[in-house]
Amino acid sequence: MIKKTADRIFKWYCNPDYYPDIKGDLEEIYQDKIVAFPKTAQLKYLVEVLRLCRPALIRPIFNNSLFNSTGMFKNYFKISVRNLVKQKVFSAINIVGLAIGLAAFLLINQYVAFEKSYDKFFSDSDRLYRLTTDQVLDGVIGTRDAMSFAPSGPALVEAVPEITHSTLTYQFNELVLRKNEQSIREKKAIAADSNYFDLFDYKVTSGDPQTMLNEPFSMVLTESRAYDYFGNQNPVGQTIKVLSGFDKSFKVTGVIQDVPENTHYKFDVLVSINSFQEDVDEDGWNSFNYYTYLKLDSHADIEKVRKKLPPMSEFDEETNLEFNLQAVEDIHLYSDYTYEPETHGSANTVIFLNIISILIIIIAWVNYINLSTAKAIDRAREVGVRKAIGAHKLQLVSQFLFESFMLNMLAAVCAILLAQLLYPSFNQLVGKDVIDGIWDNKLFLSKIFGFAALGAIVSGLYPAFVLSNFRTVVVLKGKFRSSAKGTILRKGLVIVQFTVSLTLLVATFVINQQVKYMQSVDKGIDMDYVVGFRRPMFTNENREGLKEKLKQFKQSLSNHHAIENVGFADALPGGEGSDISSTTGEVQIPGKTNIMEGTTYMQWCDEGYFAAAGIRLLAGRNFDSKISTDTSAIIVNESFLKRLGVQDINSVINENIQYGDDEEGHKYRLIGVMKDYNRTSLKSKVEPTATFYHTYASNSVIRLNKSNYREGITHLEKTFEGYFPNTPLSYSFLDERFSALFQEDRQFGQVIATFSALAVIVASLGLFGLSAFMAINRAKEVGIRKVLGASIPQILIIFYREFVLLIGLSSLIGIPLVYYGMDGWLNNYAYRVDFPWVFVVIALLVVAASALLTVGYQTIRVAVKNPSQTLRYE
Repeated sequence: MIKKTADRIFKWYCNPDYYPDIKGDLEEIYQDKIVAFPKTAQLKYLVEVLRLCRPALIRPIFNNSLFNSTGMFKNYFKISVRNLVKQKVFSAINIVGLAIGLAAFLLINQYVAFEKSYDKFFSDSDRLYRLTTDQVLDGVIGTRDAMSFAPSGPALVEAVPEITHSTLTYQFNELVLRKNEQSIREKKAIAADSNYFDLFDYKVTSGDPQTMLNEPFSMVLTESRAYDYFGNQNPVGQTIKVLSGFDKSFKVTGVIQDVPENTHYKFDVLVSINSFQEDVDEDGWNSFNYYTYLKLDSHADIEKVRKKLPPMSEFDEETNLEFNLQAVEDIHLYSDYTYEPETHGSANTVIFLNIISILIIIIAWVNYINLSTAKAIDRAREVGVRKAIGAHKLQLVSQFLFESFMLNMLAAVCAILLAQLLYPSFNQLVGKDVIDGIWDNKLFLSKIFGFAALGAIVSGLYPAFVLSNFRTVVVLKGKFRSSAKGTILRKGLVIVQFTVSLTLLVATFVINQQVKYMQSVDKGIDMDYVVGFRRPMFTNENREGLKEKLKQFKQSLSNHHAIENVGFADALPGGEGSDISSTTGEVQIPGKTNIMEGTTYMQWCDEGYFAAAGIRLLAGRNFDSKISTDTSAIIVNESFLKRLGVQDINSVINENIQYGDDEEGHKYRLIGVMKDYNRTSLKSKVEPTATFYHTYASNSVIRLNKSNYREGITHLEKTFEGYFPNTPLSYSFLDERFSALFQEDRQFGQVIATFSALAVIVASLGLFGLSAFMAINRAKEVGIRKVLGASIPQILIIFYREFVLLIGLSSLIGIPLVYYGMDGWLNNYAYRVDFPWVFVVIALLVVAASALLTVGYQTIRVAVKNPSQTLRYE
């Protein structure tokens, strides 16, 4: 059986010219094998057949000798090498341009792929959804919230058959953990119920995923955190004390792999949510402060599931909220919800970068097409000779495609070296480790060579057919000239390059201008030399003692000459949108305004906060600890009163503000109106915000004397250490917090600027080569014009005229494109610059200058020559 199979294989691949002779030899070998190895003879025969499968013996795939002659390919290789060496400048321009284009394209492609990969590493990621909350007013969706109510998950599992699992999670602002004598602030800490690992199947290295969150005061660590706390010991079964709000020891019940960067919900520490079950139960259907995730049946139709979601009025009769579902895979790029667990990415940014990467590689390919067709005159006689001695058109096409393939492969090797050199800087530029290395990244390498092969075809096919179509008689008589169609194509491709360069430059300028505007615009708050930090958390056992310590701590700070003001607030300016509380309940000033529906935001602070944070009061007064009724007082911002329709802010001072329909229980006396200030990113408008009195809210704010602020910082550190030795101090300046909010926009601008510069460089390289060729080809024309009296400036004007026209045409195409695209991008910001037309003019001047300098340099090189040199053979 094995021998028959081997015979069929051999007959299938062997060249018919060699088959009879070799088949006879194989039979002789087989007979010898039977004698020597009777049991394995057939297997050894099969091995011999497979060893004979080599290029020289394989049957022709095509009838044309082109594809079957190794000698022909050797000839192609030699000619390609000679042309590369002979035309050093043009070869270098093409290789460098293609290498930059490939490297830039694939580096951006890696970033785009990374951004799109968020949360797709979970086994059933396509079945995972987050339960969200929509506020619906008069049938229109208003605020969309990423959070949900604690009982929502089990209720929906029971109500909708397609929902098979749910898990409830809670994100801490931070947890302070204490191991031995060391206290550590964990910024990435969450709580979850025992179902968490049924949905999110992280690799568990220690512990049982089915039980490790069952018991209260259980803790799961990532591998890196487990090593930080326990070294090489097994952490399972050991304890860590959690100070923040608990002041209890938690038992480590499991260790999981480090949470990867490409997930929207990161953590280093995970505790069981039933550790604070009383708070969860108390929140119930009153507060949606939790993230609920659901897993759907594998055959579920998401649209049908959405329709089956019960109205939230079944659980709260007076609510204006509704359930909704959001695919976990879509959260990072496509979420427009409030209270996200982290700053999410932008699909528009990814699309924009994708477009840039494609434009860069297209520019590189355009360079090759332009230079190859422009050099057609130099290759015309070669083509004529080859045709005269019998070369077919397909052979010529193959030769030129082979040259294109060889050049693109050289460019691919250079692109790999370039990527290896630049990928650490690229990771730093985008702010993420999207590439760990090049040489061991098989996917990246395969993409490089794959796109190089594609580029060889895309950029080489047209020049190959142009060159192979030359008429033998015409070119051998020396009567060949560039065709009008070829000239038009080259001009069209140059217009494409100019358009792309202009568009990218304007985009870079606009983004940079918007980022500068966001950093410099008046945010309504004086945050210079203002420090914010988190105080120790209250527990049931330490509440009264800690309050007394905080009072003494505040007094000690206030008495220092380098500290001007001290205050407490639950949310620091310059934070994320999720740092502040909100309500969707009805709000009104009874007898003065109509009911205000929609989301209003709430914060708590003491009487020192406004002065410390630099927030101005426009009417009324500040909180006063000496006035006992201020515990039910309220200060609102301008946006709050605008939402209520109040025109005269002084007219509502000392009026009551009512939350909900409880006329007695939810009234607060309005004692002041504060100026609007931007609490978070300028992408969002100032929210309607109400501030309530709280003596010691969770964060402290300190205004330092700018002349000796370093002394104030030193005093803060020493005083904090003295009063709270078990709690680490972590402070930040408010202006730095605001600056961090714009980091993503800055990085986006830097990425665009970097790759726009690369695009312009690649385009300039192509223009340099094209203008050099044009100058050489028109050398005789220049010589004649000089003989007739033309000056060098006059010759320059003749050359410039053509390129100025091309730049003008590119501006007619590029300006509307960039205006439409960038004005739409600016509309993502509540506070934005007007479209800066001056930068369009600057970009035009930059493109024109780079083009004219390049063309001028090449033209002058020819124009300064003596006409006797250029016309000696005429």
